[in-house]
Amino acid sequence: MQLGNLAGNVLDDKYLIERELGRGGMGAVYKAIHVGTDRPVAVKVIVPQFMASDEFIERFRREAKAAGRLRHPNVVDVTDFGFALVGSHRIAYLVMEYLDGCTLSDILAEESMLPIPWVADILDQVCSAVDEAHKIGIVHRDLKPDNIWLEPNRRGSYTVKVLDFGLAKIERTLASTEQQSPGVPLQPSDHASTQAQSPRVQMTPAHKTHEREEAATIVQAPAANDDSTRIMEGAAVAVVESDEPGTLVMTAQPGTGTEDEARTLIDGRQTVRNDTALGTMPADGLTRVGSILGTPTYMSPEQCRGEALDARTDIYSMAVIAYQMVAGQPPFSGGMKETIRQHIEAVPPKLKRDGTRVPKIMRNTIMSGLAKDPNARPPSAAAFASAIRSSLSSTGALLRESFTLYIHQFPKFFKVSLVSHIPALVAAFALLGVELFRRHNNIPKISLFITLPLDLLLGLFAYIASIIVVGVTIRLVSQLFVAPLRPVMLRPAIAAVKKRIWPLFYTGIMYTVGSILGLILLVVPGVIFYINRSLWDPVVMIEDLKGRAALRRSKVLVKRSRLTVIAITLIQYSIPSLASGLIAAILHSILKGFNQGQASLVNDTAQLFGRVIGVFIIPLIATMTALLYLKTRLAGGETLMEMLSEFEAEDIPTTRWQMRMRERTSLPTPSGK
Repeated sequence: MQLGNLAGNVLDDKYLIERELGRGGMGAVYKAIHVGTDRPVAVKVIVPQFMASDEFIERFRREAKAAGRLRHPNVVDVTDFGFALVGSHRIAYLVMEYLDGCTLSDILAEESMLPIPWVADILDQVCSAVDEAHKIGIVHRDLKPDNIWLEPNRRGSYTVKVLDFGLAKIERTLASTEQQSPGVPLQPSDHASTQAQSPRVQMTPAHKTHEREEAATIVQAPAANDDSTRIMEGAAVAVVESDEPGTLVMTAQPGTGTEDEARTLIDGRQTVRNDTALGTMPADGLTRVGSILGTPTYMSPEQCRGEALDARTDIYSMAVIAYQMVAGQPPFSGGMKETIRQHIEAVPPKLKRDGTRVPKIMRNTIMSGLAKDPNARPPSAAAFASAIRSSLSSTGALLRESFTLYIHQFPKFFKVSLVSHIPALVAAFALLGVELFRRHNNIPKISLFITLPLDLLLGLFAYIASIIVVGVTIRLVSQLFVAPLRPVMLRPAIAAVKKRIWPLFYTGIMYTVGSILGLILLVVPGVIFYINRSLWDPVVMIEDLKGRAALRRSKVLVKRSRLTVIAITLIQYSIPSLASGLIAAILHSILKGFNQGQASLVNDTAQLFGRVIGVFIIPLIATMTALLYLKTRLAGGETLMEMLSEFEAEDIPTTRWQMRMRERTSLPTPSGK
């Protein structure tokens, strides 16, 4: 029986159907109004003939549970699931938020290549949703541009929504906790079960005019004594067209029909409803290991081989999507059989972009996501997004961000820097006072027993002030980067520096001595040592390493963005050098030139002014160092969640509403863990 147009019907006394949005072999999607609230929703309805199949009902039910379990701003919100009578027929329905906007596939159909910042932003939002799903044991398994929706946010931008967790694999630790429905056994295998493809919420002309065999989603169960390519060689199958054009759900049913009763995927435009075949689908579980399930263009090698899948298959699919957005076409294309073969065997073509340079970190990250070996891919969706995002941090962008943060947080930076430099400023004033006293009283020379201790104290106080200012600044900048909306408070940052003051002190001495010795003995190795270990201070502050371990860690980080580190280091070195030159020029102008007898006065005056200017300069240099450190961590695919946890640990809730906010934003964990 076919599903007629339900417009005008009220499902379950709750949803008034207004109009049809899209239709396929499995059912239809409607725009509806929730009767109790007048809120527009999208309702997905399964056609009545599938209600006789436990397989499809179970897939539909699991789709609702998979999507409903996810509460994330970048996941389409599923609000209801149930069964209703339409006339004499019982149908299943799924209620979702109604979305405006369009899919990423619509955009790519017209724009081909997307701007690099746009690519990074879309991937960042998609990865955020997928990473959240992975953390609670859900693997999407069918990520593709059709399933990425861009929703206008009324602020001139968009919110990305990941759709169709219908192929999602729910980990066994979660599936085992579900209530088993009567007559619908759950998957008994150790391997997680899967779901069928679910619809897009809205259909557009662009979707209807871009039907391609490589865009189809396939579900192919393994045939006995057959290989995974049987379906591509014309074997008899039951083909069911799903809710979006060009997307098919296909289950091989050897022995249930002939080639006259079924179509292969390559046909792609016709639907054969073989009720006998559908009736013989296994009800003792969903698609098993050995099945091919997904969209060929975006399927991972292990997915093409029908192997057991984990979160790394989604990372591969996201890398294919990223490649397509950057290069204008996916890495592999052609017929279904050829595309699957390439995913399994072929080396992806080098990522190129007409007319625009692809940042090296972005290029390397995307290509690593396309690795045939899942172990060689980024370890998580969050790590993949982090590396992509870091590729936008050019030297110019990093400098702009440094100056912006410095200006916005100047009062806090200045307060810490001024207080920390008071001992050094007092020592500098004392040296200048001694020199003025000597000149005023015509004393030929001041005893070293007076000047030497003052010089040593000045150096010690300046070094300690630098450690404190750099440590606090790094701490504040890291918090602003990781948790920009969290209140910026000096007290926790100062406490963190106090806890690490000794590691900061002696690690800095090791760095300084090593750089000086390297420059004295061999200039080039000394410069290399100075650059490679230049991130030691944020490593000590953020990662709590010290000594040689901190210096080795700095070398690893610098290697990821060496050119940027060199550029920023030169800028950092030039700022105080320019300031010192400016002070010397001013003194030279005031004194109309100076002779040898005035050298001590000029030197002490320059030191004093240098310390005063350092109160302003050191926080700026530390801001650059902190952002450079964060960039190199992201460039390596590292996430910064442990930093966020540390900041949250400092911000202990003191009121009931704060405690509720903390509880409701904490990460969900799988049952039984």
